[in-house]
Order: sequence, then structure tokens, then C-alpha cells
Amino acid sequence: MTKLNYNAMSDNDLLNYVKQHPEDNEAFYTYIDRKRAANPNPKPMSIEEAEAELQRRVSQHQAS
Repeated sequence: MTKLNYNAMSDNDLLNYVKQHPEDNEAFYTYIDRKRAANPNPKPMSIEEAEAELQRRVSQHQAS
């Protein structure tokens, strides 16, 4: 089996791959590392803020 080059994939391609291959931990961690590098100082959220943000994103995704 040929190993994929996750670093050569775009963020969207890598995210789609991770969704289709949830068992591929290396791809998942590559994606998470990339997202953390893009936002090295995330703002902490309360549980209520996280739930509201999740609901906003779900609604936004359903609308598209």
C-alpha cells in the first residue's frame, strides 16, 4: 500500500480524507496539527459558548 503524502493535500482535501477514513490516526493528527498551527493562541470557551458555536456551525452547514 502506498503511503499518502498528507502534507501535499489541501486543508479541504485532508479534512475530506479524514472524514472518509476515521481509522487513519496519522491523517487526523496531521489535520489537527495544521489547524493548531494556523491558530496558535485559541480563545478558551465555556461549555455554553462551545455548545452555541457548535449549534451555529451545524446550522450553517445544514443551510449550505
